[in-house]
Amino acid sequence: METGERIHDYATINLRFKGYLFDFKTQTQAIAAMRDVLFAYMCLLSEAGIVPGAITPSSVLLGIQGAAERPRGVLVDFDISTSTNHAVRKSPGTLKMYMSAADIARCDPHNHPSPPHDEMDDLESAHYVLSEIMFGFKGPRRKLVLAKRRPRMLVDWERETYSNAYNSKLAYFSDEDLDIEDVPAYWNPACKTLLCGLHRLLTPVVRKKRRLAKRYCEEKRKALECLLEGSSGLYQSALELFDKALEELKYAGVA
Repeated sequence: METGERIHDYATINLRFKGYLFDFKTQTQAIAAMRDVLFAYMCLLSEAGIVPGAITPSSVLLGIQGAAERPRGVLVDFDISTSTNHAVRKSPGTLKMYMSAADIARCDPHNHPSPPHDEMDDLESAHYVLSEIMFGFKGPRRKLVLAKRRPRMLVDWERETYSNAYNSKLAYFSDEDLDIEDVPAYWNPACKTLLCGLHRLLTPVVRKKRRLAKRYCEEKRKALECLLEGSSGLYQSALELFDKALEELKYAGVA
């Protein structure tokens, strides 16, 4: 079967979806959906040489809760997707909240040219989605909406200028040890451990990409390519974090 057909089959399996990611009914449902989206990305999209351009809550559809078969989450909306063979970063539209730091840097014409959008940008994007879910929801359909109730970083990513959002995201990755004090009590420790683990994986990548961007040119492209050689291992490590969290949730009897 051709890779394109496999992607189509994966995305159209059990078209009885139960809303978008923010419609989650349990924390297990939300975590499982994100896990299966990353699995599809690693096994299908990367093989086809496709990067979505950004992962957002509205691009993740929820599968049937408790279904034995996968996917429990499906990635849709490829309007700003691109090929890994094209050294380009497409127009971000209104996705500032979920854009990688490198993508946001591109929006400032005074910055150095950003390296091409790649699969690590999309993993960073997925981390922002997970961060918003866990910092921004105190339960199913209980999103913290008012700015005074939402953590400052979420407000910065969503409402501030590109420059301020960029600085906020760099500050978010200034330390590998993520401060989760503001994560609502609804979220099980297994979910918090997952968020911290994913943050720890991505912190050195975001920092290194920032350094590369400061002196990015074709001659420096090899340094970025060496960094990207570890992307499959990074995704595998991320999947293991999700699987561990889901196993702990199941063991604790958390829905």
